[in-house]
Amino acid sequence: MASDTVENIERLPAAEIESTISSVKKMLMVGAVFAVVGYLLIGFALFLELTEFHPLLDAFFGEQTQHSLAGGGPDRAGDGALNSQLAAIHSFPSMLLWLKLGGIGHILVGIFVALAAIVRVLSLMPHRLSYEMQRAQETAAASGGDASPADD
Repeated sequence: MASDTVENIERLPAAEIESTISSVKKMLMVGAVFAVVGYLLIGFALFLELTEFHPLLDAFFGEQTQHSLAGGGPDRAGDGALNSQLAAIHSFPSMLLWLKLGGIGHILVGIFVALAAIVRVLSLMPHRLSYEMQRAQETAAASGGDASPADD
């Protein structure tokens, strides 16, 4: 029964295997580029958060002791500085969230491409193994020895 399934498998030509391996290398490079871009986006978001957003919050809470981040407090209507500070603060979280989610998305795409490359390589393993077994048998036959293990 096992020999029936082995006889039905057709080996891929060596050129097609090598072509697939070269395309797998390209897939891994694309996956690595996506992952690097993702890490850069997340790193930039954290950099902006630590260097611009947190100091902006500290300045707001230091200067505007009677107002909240929601804009509540006494006599807000005539205070242009307060309104500009609140506008700057309220624009940051959406940008930071976009950068972090974009980074995570890029990293996940990179991982997916790398996993697809791994699946392609694993699907080639039986074909590459058959070529290696044939080469081992030819080497053993040329040296005059038997490539099969001894029967016990």
